[in-house]
Amino acid sequence: MSVSVIISTLYKRPREFKECLESIIEQTVHPTEIIILNGSFDGSWENVKEEFDDIFKKMRDAGIAVKHITSLGASLPHARNTGAKLGKGEILLFLDDDVVLERDYIKNLLKVYEEHPNAMGVQGFITNRVSGNNPLIRFGFLKFIWWLLQRGYYEVDEHRQLVSLFEVLPYRLTRTINRESFSGTNMSYRKEVFKSLEFDERLKRYAIGEDKDFSYRLHKLFPGSLYQTPHARLVHQEAPAGRLPSKQFETMKQVYHLYLFYKLFEQNARNKTVYVLGRIGDLLLHSILFMTSGFKKEKALKVTYMIEAMWLALSNRNRIKKGEVNFWTREMQKIT
Repeated sequence: MSVSVIISTLYKRPREFKECLESIIEQTVHPTEIIILNGSFDGSWENVKEEFDDIFKKMRDAGIAVKHITSLGASLPHARNTGAKLGKGEILLFLDDDVVLERDYIKNLLKVYEEHPNAMGVQGFITNRVSGNNPLIRFGFLKFIWWLLQRGYYEVDEHRQLVSLFEVLPYRLTRTINRESFSGTNMSYRKEVFKSLEFDERLKRYAIGEDKDFSYRLHKLFPGSLYQTPHARLVHQEAPAGRLPSKQFETMKQVYHLYLFYKLFEQNARNKTVYVLGRIGDLLLHSILFMTSGFKKEKALKVTYMIEAMWLALSNRNRIKKGEVNFWTREMQKIT
């Protein structure tokens, strides 16, 4: 079963990206090709071109074809769609540029497709995502509150996509499980999926939620076809470079999440209540973090940005419902 690896990058975190590519070279089962969508627009690529040319040569020497596509300033969904069209593999594996794969990641990913013929998508397990000391794992009362507020919480061997756009996430996997949506850090799909689905290019730039949107739509088309295996393991380094500033992030998050709520879920009283509870729960969480941090300024700004962004989304709910989701880039300037 052939694999095409697709990575969109701005070359803003070259150290992490090099480690990602090295981990692909070291795989026990190599992909047929790697497609790199270069979205840099500020000279980031030119600054590291020479050292990456060496890595690309190393990949070709290992028998991995390298396609380096320039797509200046393209959104993440556009880059993913471009990669899906170019990919020749039976399986298309989308990776963030700051992940590091364990040596048998691809081998164990493919094993799930072989064992589950109905699988349309398979995801690996991020080993450093959740600490066992997380309060939502250690204290049942907190978990109950988060369940009540639909903020999302952690379980063993379970995943659910909540109407609030948060999730019930597995902090530990002991077996291969079904999922209802995927994280974009590492997600693979059969090539045939893209005959009927594509990533939503209304979501621009960093495109918060594009991964949930695509995978949840696939889940609704083919229930029970998305899997996560504990044996395809990786580390997500979560490099801060290349990520949106806090104010932009919060605004995009609130606007795009409301858009996805309208797009993905039935608009009834129960679902609307759940969505609102999720926003309250998220705001409560960060308010608690602010108060327990010694009232640090950055925590206060986080809460302030959340409130402003929620109000902006609520005030523009009718246009968001219609798919007008990028007005916030102009509106945000008015409240800055």
